[in-house]
Amino acid sequence: MEEVPILILQLLLELGAQILGNLGVEFATTKVREDHKGCGWLVLFILSGAIFGGISLAIFPRVLLATLALRVANLILAPLLAGGCSVLMVRFGAFSGSAASHFWRGFWFAMAFGLVRFIWTGR
Repeated sequence: MEEVPILILQLLLELGAQILGNLGVEFATTKVREDHKGCGWLVLFILSGAIFGGISLAIFPRVLLATLALRVANLILAPLLAGGCSVLMVRFGAFSGSAASHFWRGFWFAMAFGLVRFIWTGR
């Protein structure tokens, strides 16, 4: 029975790391971006997600989520939540630009982050 709170905590830590990483990159690049067209920024967010995922492996080299089902659920939920948080930040005025572009940046950042952790911690 004590495993349930531990699993929930691990899931929240994994999701939180991905969402906070995405929001950090969003804040860092908000002033730099003037032209939101093209896929250059999207590629940057994918690469930065993969890099941050690799850095997280140096800090937390072991699997945080114990079961494969939770890891797969994290791989599905974290990008959706990160994209949703980015959309909320646009709605509340913290970010400028279209909500759709921010959603996809957050989504792909978290997906790259999660994929790196999923692939390398499974070995």
